[in-house]
Amino acid sequence: MRRPRSRATRLALAAAVVAGLVLPLVALAASRGNEGEQVNAAPPSFTRDVAPIVQQKCAGCHRTGGVAPFAFEKARDVSSRASLIAAVVQARVMPPWPPGPRSPAYSGQQERTLTAGERATIVAWAKAGGRVDGPARKPLPEEPLELRDGERRLDIAMPAAYRPQAQSGATDDYRCFVLDPKLAEDVAVTSARIEPGASKVVHHVILFRVPAAQASEAALLDAASPGPGWTCFGGTGVEEGGSASSIASALNDASWIAAWAPGWGGGRLPDGAGVPLPAGSRIVMQVHYNLLNGKAPDRSRAVLTVAPASAGLASVRTVLLPAPVELACAQGEHGALCKRTAALLDLSRKYGPAAAFAPSGLLLLCRRNVTNVRPSPVSRCDRRISTPTRILAVAGHMHLLGASIRVELNPGTPSAQVLLDIPRWDFHWQNAYALAEPIRANAGDVVRVTCRHDVTKRRDGAHGVPRTPRYVLWGEGTTDEMCLGIVQVTDG
Repeated sequence: MRRPRSRATRLALAAAVVAGLVLPLVALAASRGNEGEQVNAAPPSFTRDVAPIVQQKCAGCHRTGGVAPFAFEKARDVSSRASLIAAVVQARVMPPWPPGPRSPAYSGQQERTLTAGERATIVAWAKAGGRVDGPARKPLPEEPLELRDGERRLDIAMPAAYRPQAQSGATDDYRCFVLDPKLAEDVAVTSARIEPGASKVVHHVILFRVPAAQASEAALLDAASPGPGWTCFGGTGVEEGGSASSIASALNDASWIAAWAPGWGGGRLPDGAGVPLPAGSRIVMQVHYNLLNGKAPDRSRAVLTVAPASAGLASVRTVLLPAPVELACAQGEHGALCKRTAALLDLSRKYGPAAAFAPSGLLLLCRRNVTNVRPSPVSRCDRRISTPTRILAVAGHMHLLGASIRVELNPGTPSAQVLLDIPRWDFHWQNAYALAEPIRANAGDVVRVTCRHDVTKRRDGAHGVPRTPRYVLWGEGTTDEMCLGIVQVTDG
């Protein structure tokens, strides 16, 4: 649950709640879940009724160092905000569920949203004064996923703690660390839970698969850089080609094992599917540190479940759908960085010369005019599917100026399907969404990602948005921008 951004918003929401609560309490009663439980006529108990809901549906984000603006660690942390919590719960603002009504059904949606009965319980408790009748039970530690037949766990962590740092003027540090799962046989990763060590500064984490043949190259990169790991803006830096064919191959199979971002991370793949991890492979953990939130030392870790290759699981791969970002300064804004050339030079200064070529490469990839660039708040790119495919999960990624994102299959045709639609993007509530039913795509079908950005978000500077006017391009930093669709698929 997130705090409304202004006092006016809080007052307006609180007023709405007060107006709604003039109804008799019985009118607020509703069945809890699908079992038909009724909210008691007496005020709900904090310990018995409210605390379990908070622990199950809220505590994952409302924890020390979590993505939410305050933690729910003691009973008074909840009771002192009873009216505010009731307001955002009744308004269905919290817990956040970003996909809009055009999105398909996703697995686990019920576990991440409140039932009508749970909302009624919280509102009734707040109306009765939000009193505490006993200590809040401490959230139980996250249970490890139950192992399926033949599976085992791999618990791997960064080799040592790392304190993030960045070049002068930059606010982001991308660092790659080699993890050795010590695999003597081929396996398939069936689930991944990534645990950021210093979640306040960890912007996101991606686990990349590195074949045994390239393990020595990863080791050399590590050895050549002082301290743990090495700087790795963009990819990992392990044998990345620059040809059109190699770029297309990398986008069609990004070698991702799993990823974590604020509000979500990892999860179990569907039965019968796994990410291949051959014997001798290494894992590169790429951590993006956002120094706007400090420079705390971090030692992130990952817990994987793996099945033997003999299980015959379908191979899962991650397809990346990037689109160019070309955002001019807003009307009335002026400054040296409002010129595209100056913005390109700034990217090169912060992240190296290769960063300045990415915007042009994306324009070419998406068949846009490189010589006559026209900035637009809307970014779009189409990719054609080359082989029959089953789409298992979908995600979208933008940064602080993002406004909305949509991923579609065959848009504008009779067979069009929305894979993911987030009409109100919030950088702090990112997620990957597993489809309740996989969607089949045929060779020749088109997947489109469409993003809308809003440069006027600079005016209030919320969430670290820099106020300095500038032409915004695709860039790795939190204060740059991206438009990226992410699709998890199997062949067939």
